[in-house]
Amino acid sequence: MKNRHSRELYGREGACTSLRRHRPASGAFAGVPSPCDPAVAIVIVARSDAWHHGAVSPDPVAQHTSSVREKPRIAVIGGGINGAGAAWELARRDYDVVLFDKGLCGAQTSSTTTKMIHGGLRYLERMHFALVRESLRERAWLLEHAAGLVRPLEILLPIYDDSPRSRAVLKLGLVLYDRLARDERMPGHRSFAAPDLLERAPLVERGLRGGFSYWDAQVDDFALVRAVVASAIVDGATIRERTRIVHMRRDDAGWILRTEDGGEEHFDLVVNAAGPWMNELLRENGIAAPYVLSLVRGSHLVLKHRVSDAGLLLQSTSDRRVFFVLPWKGTTLVGTTEVVQRESLDHVQATEEEAGYLIQRFNHYLAHPISRDDVQSTFAGVRPLVGRATNPSAIGRDFRVVRRGNLINVFGGKMTTFMALARKVALRADNYFGDTREARPAVFANPTDGSLP
Repeated sequence: MKNRHSRELYGREGACTSLRRHRPASGAFAGVPSPCDPAVAIVIVARSDAWHHGAVSPDPVAQHTSSVREKPRIAVIGGGINGAGAAWELARRDYDVVLFDKGLCGAQTSSTTTKMIHGGLRYLERMHFALVRESLRERAWLLEHAAGLVRPLEILLPIYDDSPRSRAVLKLGLVLYDRLARDERMPGHRSFAAPDLLERAPLVERGLRGGFSYWDAQVDDFALVRAVVASAIVDGATIRERTRIVHMRRDDAGWILRTEDGGEEHFDLVVNAAGPWMNELLRENGIAAPYVLSLVRGSHLVLKHRVSDAGLLLQSTSDRRVFFVLPWKGTTLVGTTEVVQRESLDHVQATEEEAGYLIQRFNHYLAHPISRDDVQSTFAGVRPLVGRATNPSAIGRDFRVVRRGNLINVFGGKMTTFMALARKVALRADNYFGDTREARPAVFANPTDGSLP
């Protein structure tokens, strides 16, 4: 049965089918250099004429309507998943959108996640029910519409004598998680006795009291961002990679953005989705904001071997944190940590201390201990979180979309909820221009890979 949320928020199935029929063939972009090539920067405008049936122009007497352009011109700064999603949503509402990124879209924070599309089981412990419900709705939509990039993954949750959370508490959380999901395509949680869990994963037997399994989803994060960027291009957005915005200033009609090469362009509205660079961009341009982001580094290990075909969600006994052990492209992903990033954002990397932390906790639960020699590589990314706390784990994962005049700032956000965030950005843009626009249905240009047209 089709998910009701999908029909309401992303358009009727018939409309999506129609758009797929009219979507230009891949050959239409033959000869365009691939933006995946690090040596190539792109400035591409790709439109399907079948979609341009004449957008309704804003009211000519509206306060914020441009009198010299048919479409309001919007700049989106930041080509991570949230900036790319916002650009795609705005393009589908027929705005003239330019997305800027100082590097390759998706190559920074959005490519260094734990590779999960999930509701966030642990957020229930802090009563973040709305966030979990919204995330689970978005998970369902992505599983349906980006099946080549997002796939279901079973996760085992073992319970030991020294586990910081009891079986009853975890059972309650899993029941609530299933009910909030309301996703008939995903199996509900199951209970396991200790011998059954030992057959599923190479766990330490001593102290094992049984446990559970539940289902979430795994994603190729970088490929998902590239697929969103490709879709934005097909829907009419311009993408400018390796184009750093160094200065923003207001003029009577909007914003003037200056790039690193000295070029300047005018925009009617700016969406600041710079992620971890948000604080820096606002400070350097003297722009006041209601939030200052906490920058929290999450580090991961990539092991040389596959540990289990199912994922594992394990509880650290020393600090009550949870971490994942996940199958990943023939290897195993272990993570994450949560450490305040005090160093430059241009040099984000896992420390030896973080690697030791993950190895020690891995060895507490897995029957075959690992050492640093078993680690193929490490990676780390910085999460821009809204709020402050002594313990980074206590900071919520909610996002804030704040509009002040013709500037929209995006604070926080996670990969799973990028479409929900994009809709809120677009609604605030509609509000500024005084014209509520209906978006074309969201149809991925390349739903099975991250290549750009």
